[in-house]
Amino acid sequence: MKARTVIAIDIGYGNTKVVWSHSLDKQGRSRWGEICFRSITPNVVVNEESAGLASQPDRILIEHNGQAYYAGPAATMGVEARFLDPNYIETDQHEVLLRTSIHLAMRELGHFTNTIDLMVVGLPVSGFTNRGRRLHEIAMQARPIPVPKHLVHTTSGASSIEVKALQCLVLPQPFGGLRAAGQNASPDDPIYQPGKLTMLIDPGYRTLDWFVSNGMSPELKLSGSFDGGVSNILRTVSQQVGFDHGTGSLEFDQVEEGLSTGKINLGFKVIDMAPYQKLAVDAAKREIAAFLGRIDMNKARLSRVLLAGGGAKLYEKALQDRLPGYTIECMSDSVMSNARGYWLAGCDQLAST
Repeated sequence: MKARTVIAIDIGYGNTKVVWSHSLDKQGRSRWGEICFRSITPNVVVNEESAGLASQPDRILIEHNGQAYYAGPAATMGVEARFLDPNYIETDQHEVLLRTSIHLAMRELGHFTNTIDLMVVGLPVSGFTNRGRRLHEIAMQARPIPVPKHLVHTTSGASSIEVKALQCLVLPQPFGGLRAAGQNASPDDPIYQPGKLTMLIDPGYRTLDWFVSNGMSPELKLSGSFDGGVSNILRTVSQQVGFDHGTGSLEFDQVEEGLSTGKINLGFKVIDMAPYQKLAVDAAKREIAAFLGRIDMNKARLSRVLLAGGGAKLYEKALQDRLPGYTIECMSDSVMSNARGYWLAGCDQLAST
């Protein structure tokens, strides 16, 4: 029987995560077919291929609504501004990232086809009820996908093909992390037990989501999200760095990289980011305080508290400090946890049909 294709795509304001396969190596270790790249789509100024320049396979050219964009892992090596549009799924940027994700998944699978058996996408908890149906409509549309030269033999020489998902599954983003956490859990783990509540906290780029499940069944009335997330921390640090050094507010990408590497090199000066680590932690604590103000942990009767998402490491200590009665389990490869769970949930759905 021909293997069916599941492509899971988690498009965030910060990063886009894509998963297309999973296997175990000879030692029994997980090997994921996946990629993570920044959610940026700079306009194409010079078409490298048309200009006869050496092309970069990880810089994908996507044409949409009369404009050409680059996207993918090598979209640009420079700093690109982020725009936090509340209607993100309707933007050209979202469509470009969706097409790029399909291109990368099919490229790594080694063949381009006109259909995807199942595409899995997601929304923050706050937007799931109101925007889920619209995202489903968007994902189910047929769309042109560019084909790399070395794979045009799989498309009868066509450099672009129309691709359509036969089915689509739309999930609350943190459910992906929950499904990923359950993949290697024992059958008696609370995550599978009815009557046992698990909370997964997912600090994203623009929102901080929390998702509660009874066993593996969503408890949406106990779940929610609010505007905040990593962008608020980066904004706080950016403004302080700009004030201290007279640079003006820096782009969030610069600040995020600086907090990770310990410095920001502006060319004319190098900024030591060590003094700003505490500022980032304090900003995370304020976010967690705002989050805890929206729920009653005493009434939640939680069995487990999981932490996932791209901003997990920035929030881990703040959560441990504010919730000393719980062990905060930060998921490994937290940035990919939702997308991996999407893919697993997609496979579950296909296996049941």
